[in-house]
Amino acid sequence: MSNFTLITYIRLKATVTILRFVVALGAFLPLRRDRLSTSTAAIECIRIPSRQPGRTITAELYIPPDSTSARPVLINWHGSGFIFPLHGSDSVYCARVAKEAGVFVLDADYRHAPEFPFPKPLEDVEDVLKWVDGQSSRFDLSRVGVSGFSAGATLALTAASGLRKKLDNAKIILAVALYPVTDLSIDYSQKTVPRPINPHPPFMANLFNDCYAPELSLRSNPRVSPGLADPSTFPDTIVLLTCEGDNFAPEGDALAEKLQDGKRRVVHKRLKDIHHGFDKGVKEGTKEWDRREEAYGIIVRTLKETFETA
Repeated sequence: MSNFTLITYIRLKATVTILRFVVALGAFLPLRRDRLSTSTAAIECIRIPSRQPGRTITAELYIPPDSTSARPVLINWHGSGFIFPLHGSDSVYCARVAKEAGVFVLDADYRHAPEFPFPKPLEDVEDVLKWVDGQSSRFDLSRVGVSGFSAGATLALTAASGLRKKLDNAKIILAVALYPVTDLSIDYSQKTVPRPINPHPPFMANLFNDCYAPELSLRSNPRVSPGLADPSTFPDTIVLLTCEGDNFAPEGDALAEKLQDGKRRVVHKRLKDIHHGFDKGVKEGTKEWDRREEAYGIIVRTLKETFETA
């Protein structure tokens, strides 16, 4: 409950509790569809020690077909608006990357606001990175990547910029961000695209920010808004995929442009006629399916190219 008055916390907690119930009902069938489609994937459940004594962080390790030797690893964080417990919602992505790119994919959970506002989720990200840093017998630590969706992409970009130099052995050489939120300092009312598709209601977007970074001064901190980080802190390869109908797309596009300074490879694409979170529970034959194939294909190709030449 840090950074909140009691009344504010109670109000946010009550609102989030109701929304979690509604989202859980709406997401059940789509996420079940995704889980069933990856039921044959080799997955190891892992409990990663956190800095808090007696507490662990839940993660799922997707194992590539050839895991007889140390392979690269991609660490992934799910979308959540910083408030929804949706670990496991990226199962299709994780299974496909492990199989087609031939790398381990560690899909890690993190704590959520308002119970755990900034910096608690980021502390979990750092603890996961430090655990990976000690796994040289399992992973090729010279080839490590991070990825994420929505709020998870925000965390991944912070891991790739502000946290990667804290590691002793693991070298984060690539970051992947799908429809990221990169600048919480911009009021949501100013975040627009010409033709929004299924946009977040303003109250929802403001709720995300109020829960995760309740103090306005926090929102211009690069650890909260990685779009404000120094470009020199990012790794040599960045994949930034935004959505044409997503009001958060302009800030992701702006970060891609900022990073295209000739010092790194930036793979950037705004996916046409699609919305934020479009890739969950999609059915074959829909435009969402086609865009998911396009997006995941870009990521797999970039991962293979980056890790094979590292």
